[in-house]
Amino acid sequence: MIMKKIKYLLMSLLLGSLGCQEFLDKEPLDIISDAAVWNDESLINSYLADLYYRTDFIEIRGNFAEQTSFAMVASMGGEGRSFGTHHHSYIASTNVITSAGTDQELDYWNYSNIRDCNYFIEKIKESSLDQPIIDQKIAEVRFLRAYMYFEMVIRFGGVPILTEAQSIDAPAEEIYVPRDSEKEVYDFIIAETTDLAQLLPSQYEAKDKGKPTKWAALALQSRAALYAASIAKYGQVQLDGLLGFPASDMEYYAQKSYDASKAIINNGIHALYEKHADAVVNYQNLFLDESADNKEVIMAEVYDYSKNRAHAFTLRAMPHDFNGTFATMLYLYDFVERFEFADGSPGTSVSRAQLTAQEWSSDELFGSRDARFRASVFYPESPWQGGKTLFHSRTIRDGVTYTSGVAEDGWPYQSVARNNQRSGFMVRKRCNENMKTTPVINDETDYIIFRLGEIYLNLAEAAFYLGHTQEALDVLNRLRQRANMPPKATITEAILQNERMVELTWENHSYWDLRRWRIAKSVLDGVRTRGLQYTYNYNTKKYRITLINAEGVARTFQDRNYYLPLGVNRVAENPNFVENPGY
Repeated sequence: MIMKKIKYLLMSLLLGSLGCQEFLDKEPLDIISDAAVWNDESLINSYLADLYYRTDFIEIRGNFAEQTSFAMVASMGGEGRSFGTHHHSYIASTNVITSAGTDQELDYWNYSNIRDCNYFIEKIKESSLDQPIIDQKIAEVRFLRAYMYFEMVIRFGGVPILTEAQSIDAPAEEIYVPRDSEKEVYDFIIAETTDLAQLLPSQYEAKDKGKPTKWAALALQSRAALYAASIAKYGQVQLDGLLGFPASDMEYYAQKSYDASKAIINNGIHALYEKHADAVVNYQNLFLDESADNKEVIMAEVYDYSKNRAHAFTLRAMPHDFNGTFATMLYLYDFVERFEFADGSPGTSVSRAQLTAQEWSSDELFGSRDARFRASVFYPESPWQGGKTLFHSRTIRDGVTYTSGVAEDGWPYQSVARNNQRSGFMVRKRCNENMKTTPVINDETDYIIFRLGEIYLNLAEAAFYLGHTQEALDVLNRLRQRANMPPKATITEAILQNERMVELTWENHSYWDLRRWRIAKSVLDGVRTRGLQYTYNYNTKKYRITLINAEGVARTFQDRNYYLPLGVNRVAENPNFVENPGY
């Protein structure tokens, strides 16, 4: 089975690298031996590259990478939505999760890849390659395996920990293994990353960009241990210990996260990105600057259009009138209110009653907010590619309402229709303004997996759990300083949580954070999220605003949704599986 997979993976490589006569002198491709594979570094590297690819760092499943799945975690977490009601991310976030299982794009059950990782580790030990090369590749694969277990444990809680490749001919008791506990899975990830921090190099040459360093191993530990600490703090033990942690474990895991975070921040290699004096420009470029000067990036998934590795984030996010295709990534006003104004006043300082009772200029409502908002969100009249992003559905001029046509100064009386539906905002974060995008998949902007900004937030939260409140406040204010936001005088759980949601917005954290803090039900359940509809007053140059429903139904989040279901098919296939509570 595994050799068949290797055969097809490597066939194109072999055919491309061998001349006709040379090829005829080789063994037939359908009987490539283990010795041929595991003693050829090029073939091993091809197999390893496939393991990287199938790890799915970008938080999207299957063949949906070029469409709308970028919105899945943000949509589930109430940050935004995709445009179409038929998109998986919209359906998943507004439907009830049942025992049938979760949406395929939210799901993550990567045991095929884990088996291949285990097989790789076993077979490369027999290789004739130099031992340092073997050790490096094993360390990389162990990192990928630990990352995949993290992706599964945050969804399902306890899952089986497999560190050996199962044989298809093995007896049933070896194939149908029970679930390990949630605690055991987190402990496995922490143990692996502790070991890997001693085995992986601190840095790589440019040609090896995208591989995990020791700091990436510690970043995974920082994240995983923080999740465990918060679940111990806010959750409860269920299913006789299969799910949850004793509350007494909170301090242990918080300390693990704290120590890993401190090690990364103090390593002298990584630093917050502060290359541009303008806080908006700086925050925008943090996600686009792929030079060696961007020390904030700890690990990224590398894209290169010339090597047939590209995605469509900018294409799918930027406003319709600039790209000629389907803009799909939208912010929701409920989440926009999380962004403070630049003077530190809450985003809700303008109440919804005030919002709709008077006219507002774009600057008054949006241009005076946190630099991270202006860098992350397309809002009315926000600059883009030499123009302005427009969202108004009509214009009033001299008491007359216009829904088509253009004023003599070039002002369109209505924006492109796709822009003025749904929510009144679009996602700018990670969009590359220098791309003159055409409707093809050509975005080669790297996808950041771990960055130092998250590690600062991990440290602040872990320090807060440990009672180091002044340190937590200082670390939080250091991030706010970069955004030119005034420092907080005190720190609370709510302040910590909101700062994390703002700093890491649309980076695939919100849904998991709301669940581990056990506040997802209060934030999401029964909420029908809102958008803004704009009417432009040509005479005053201001907007009249109406609150509209941005989603067709109210969301449902039940207590059982703090864990996703394994699903009836997986439970039926494995008689030793116990389903999560409530499904």
